[in-house]
Amino acid sequence: MKIISLLAAVLLMNAAALRAGAFDQLSLEAEGGEIAAPPAVSEDSLKAVPSAEETDEYAIPSGPMPEEEYFRVRAPFAETEGFSKSATEEAAAPADKASIPYLMLATAESNAQGVDLALILAVIKKESTFNPKAKSPVGACGLMQLMPATAKWMGMKDTSKIFDPAINIKFGTKYLKYLWGEFGEGSLADLSAETMALKSTRMAIAAYNAGPGNVRKYNDVPPFKETKDYVKKVSAYFLDFEAALR
Repeated sequence: MKIISLLAAVLLMNAAALRAGAFDQLSLEAEGGEIAAPPAVSEDSLKAVPSAEETDEYAIPSGPMPEEEYFRVRAPFAETEGFSKSATEEAAAPADKASIPYLMLATAESNAQGVDLALILAVIKKESTFNPKAKSPVGACGLMQLMPATAKWMGMKDTSKIFDPAINIKFGTKYLKYLWGEFGEGSLADLSAETMALKSTRMAIAAYNAGPGNVRKYNDVPPFKETKDYVKKVSAYFLDFEAALR
């Protein structure tokens, strides 16, 4: 009975406090005062809150990667519709930001996912030479040459949209971030020439080409000619884009 009485007293005190607060506000209004409004929620703060769909798409997978992708070494894409991979790769470095294709899309994903913009652009140039319709003999698709199985594992709900530049860059960047988490060291958001020379960085880049399984197998850049050339060129393109973005 004492406990019940004590609880009742507490409830009555809380109710009285709430009523007092309400009467204070009413009294203030009656005297011509202003009732304080709750703090406004800014439009920018609402935009900063990701939707459930966005949160899901940016979440790094927790389950194992499909086994067929874990050790897959991806061959270069087939040239299509007048795009010459070799000619574009050998083209001069971009002179400035205005000359970089898909810069706005890449910048958006760089900011959203915390991945260095110059690295995203370097991978796109090496993977597809900015050809959004590129497709490799093993089935890698689009600007960042995503395999449909990998894209689906990374959270792409509709892989029929894999060639869409915005979607391809989003999930290609997400895959880069995943591989950095597996092999890289430090922040991926702001790389430098010194960072690119690190073994851990070279391993993360190599994994995009040769699969994380092969990188783990050798605990280094795998001794494949294609992969060694891949790491070398991505590193060189990174420096080109870093200079152009200044």
